[in-house]
Amino acid sequence: MATGEPQARIPAYPGVERFVDAFDKLVVQPRRSRSRVPVVLLSEPGDGTAGRRIAAGLRSRLTGRDERLAPHAYLTEAASDPPLELYEQIAYQLGESMPRGSGSLRLPSYRLLRAVVTAPAAGGLMERRPGELRDHCYAQHRQVSAPARGLWWLGGRDQANGGTLLELLWNFIAGPLFQRLPRALYGRRANRRMLGRHRSGTRRWYAEWVRQQQGTPPADFFRSALDLVGGGPDGDPEQLDRILVHALLADLEGASRKRWYDPWRRRRVSRFVILVEEAGPADSRIQRFLRELRAAMEDLRCTAVVAVAAGVRTLASRIPDIEMPGLSAAGADLANIAQHGNPPGRPSGMVVPVADGPEDDQAATYWLGRWPTLAPPAHRWGPGTEVAGALGAGVLALAVTAGLVVGVPFTKVGPDPCLGSTFLGTDGQCVGVAEGAASFGTGDSEQAVRHVLQRIERQNEEVETELSGRAADDPRPDARTVVYFGALSGGKDAEDPVRGGTLAELRGLALAQAYINGQALRSGERVPLRVLAANAGDRFKDAPAVAERVVDLADKDRTIVGVVGFGQSRRRTFEAMGVFDRAGLPMVGTSGTADELLRQGGHYYQTASTDTRAGQVMAAFAGHAPMVEGKPALRVRLVADPADAYSASLASAFRAAYGEQRTDTLLYTPTDAPEPSPVPGALSGTPVATIDDLAREVCRAVAAEPRTAVVWAGRGSLFQMFLGELTRYARNCPRVSVLGGDDVTNALTEERRPWEVFAGLTLYYVSHGRAPALAGGGGEAAAFLAAYDRTYAKDHGSRTGAMREDAHVALAWDAMRYLAEGVDQAWRGTGGHDGRLDRRLLQAVLYQGLGGGGFEGATGWIDAHGAAGGGRLTEEKLIAVERGGAKGARTVLLCGTVARGDVRATWGDRKHPCP
Repeated sequence: MATGEPQARIPAYPGVERFVDAFDKLVVQPRRSRSRVPVVLLSEPGDGTAGRRIAAGLRSRLTGRDERLAPHAYLTEAASDPPLELYEQIAYQLGESMPRGSGSLRLPSYRLLRAVVTAPAAGGLMERRPGELRDHCYAQHRQVSAPARGLWWLGGRDQANGGTLLELLWNFIAGPLFQRLPRALYGRRANRRMLGRHRSGTRRWYAEWVRQQQGTPPADFFRSALDLVGGGPDGDPEQLDRILVHALLADLEGASRKRWYDPWRRRRVSRFVILVEEAGPADSRIQRFLRELRAAMEDLRCTAVVAVAAGVRTLASRIPDIEMPGLSAAGADLANIAQHGNPPGRPSGMVVPVADGPEDDQAATYWLGRWPTLAPPAHRWGPGTEVAGALGAGVLALAVTAGLVVGVPFTKVGPDPCLGSTFLGTDGQCVGVAEGAASFGTGDSEQAVRHVLQRIERQNEEVETELSGRAADDPRPDARTVVYFGALSGGKDAEDPVRGGTLAELRGLALAQAYINGQALRSGERVPLRVLAANAGDRFKDAPAVAERVVDLADKDRTIVGVVGFGQSRRRTFEAMGVFDRAGLPMVGTSGTADELLRQGGHYYQTASTDTRAGQVMAAFAGHAPMVEGKPALRVRLVADPADAYSASLASAFRAAYGEQRTDTLLYTPTDAPEPSPVPGALSGTPVATIDDLAREVCRAVAAEPRTAVVWAGRGSLFQMFLGELTRYARNCPRVSVLGGDDVTNALTEERRPWEVFAGLTLYYVSHGRAPALAGGGGEAAAFLAAYDRTYAKDHGSRTGAMREDAHVALAWDAMRYLAEGVDQAWRGTGGHDGRLDRRLLQAVLYQGLGGGGFEGATGWIDAHGAAGGGRLTEEKLIAVERGGAKGARTVLLCGTVARGDVRATWGDRKHPCP
């Protein structure tokens, strides 16, 4: 389409504005924040034209009115015949649509391999064939390269080309310099480009492909490419597509990278776009090309291309796809990819059903009217002006440098931003074992974490100072080290340590360390503890790798005796626990609750209740408590994330106890989930694509039956977002009663409490140990609260003021006390031989069980009878249901063992039996 032609209009279908907005964001996304984008397949049955009209409209957005806005190719059915014409159309259209000032598009790898596959079968001896193939490729190169063509002309004509005697003489003199030397250099460059000798990693694909085909890595490109000769129209079509698509994408990826000395490259601010008008049935030529395009984008980790294919009539089942219910959901998913990136392992294609229908959606019409075309970033100066300015600045810099005193030493390159035993994780944050509070990020939530880490550092130093002056024969024990394993940092816009419960756990850990060390240093009969923090990354994404680091450190430092933490039940958490279990490191859990935690090995001991017990308590409460309009609920809308181990475990336990007949399950997985695939054996239900759809479904159910309760088994970090969307439908459902799992307590630490986000909310939530409810009886809960108030009294009323009532803090206190009790008993069992106390002895003590069978904790009685004594958890662990509100939480259910001999077996006015 030439500029100035009538612009195709995108039909105003419902949700199309969200899809187009996400498409625009992906096209103009800055290079450094790009990730691989799935190929969008607009599927429509029969002879529908909705997808074709959307693709044509997208083409118009990229074309603009006066000039090209982004490089793009628009493929029609005619482009698929003959086979190589498809690639020539892509190369030609992308080159012609390069925006002004961005330079010409060069595709060296594609041109080279196209010359190979179209070469005639070579003749002569076998050892001469690679040379003949090189000569043929160089002849094809001269057709598109003016410098190569000019040099060849300067070399003159030889006898084969009908040269005269004078021309033959000139060719004899100048031919080696202007013809054979450039041709040899071309061959060397082809070797470097295709066999991975460039610095760019994306160009190594060909060498790896040849190794897979021939079994050995290639030494020479032209010799390895002999099998491809004649592989054009008569060759294997899939192999032809595979080779040419990889070459094309490698070139486009390289063309999108800027060079500091190339102002034209710096003006390439948009991705390359491939639009397909009609993809056809599953076995069509275009769909074969799209399948190879998807595979190549995944192989090369290509981030430079966005592809949208319309007219997908049927789909082959050879490659997995992301299924989307419509344009709105697809737009939400693509927008999330633009903001958070595409998680590894996701399918490379997104199937979006479209159909002809009314084109009168008001939101779409208004948005498309406001934003009729793409709006790429603009540059104030042209490339020529920039070159002139750079030359002037260079001359000025040389003049200034000449006037300076020679001999100023060069400064060294700055240190690695990750200090000590930390390393860059998947989200660009420092993960690993912290050697100090400065090892992690500086965001608002990371600053709160850093303050606690600084407190732990000071307490570690106090222990070292106290022990440093002891005599060699001092009978008191030396300090031992405990590692805290949690998510101390979050990725950009990700679940931060406050909403993830880590800050609360760290506070409890620091308070317990001070309490334990105070007793140990005063009496000399207990073992003081140092604490190291291990950052497992946002939502434990880097947990297995960090666990390996901790094990390596424990092998070098025998004072490391155990690990506490594992506050989020995720699949990567389970993998890390397997690493610790194989290394023989005892583990004590804080607020992790999934039943799967206890199956990760015999070195793990759980402090909190399991999801099975929590689900049974929630089912009993939902069945008997007057939580909806003063009466028990008639039906339940259960919200769960099938890809989250914690959510799936809790939801399954609730539904099994409450009954499937009265439970309607809504399944929502956020698009930035660290592990997007469902956990094995995940529960069934109705999937919803967006948080907005989730709020709409819940509101519709409450409006149809007011005595419908919502049971939230998802993460607390999503709860506020859900309530924010629910406010949009408050006219239809002004009041909603919610019973949340224990992770909802993380939402109470937000600046706006849940009932402030949605005014009609009645909130109940599970708590695995609310110390204020137990403090009246004195004991450990009262000691914990006194320590908390002395340290964090100034927080009351702030964002973190709600942590005083948060079970995460008290559970971390109890986990640290559990491990400390085991260390003390292990030391006493050595008979004063301090050198015998290591992780193996501690594991033996914990496995056999602590003396007395347990201890009174801040969250109730903690069984510590060990695996040998009946289990590695408290069977009747204290668990509560709280009612939240602006005036504070109120306990409405309390079941389990408060202290030795004090077991709460009923709850409520009618004395309902506890599960």
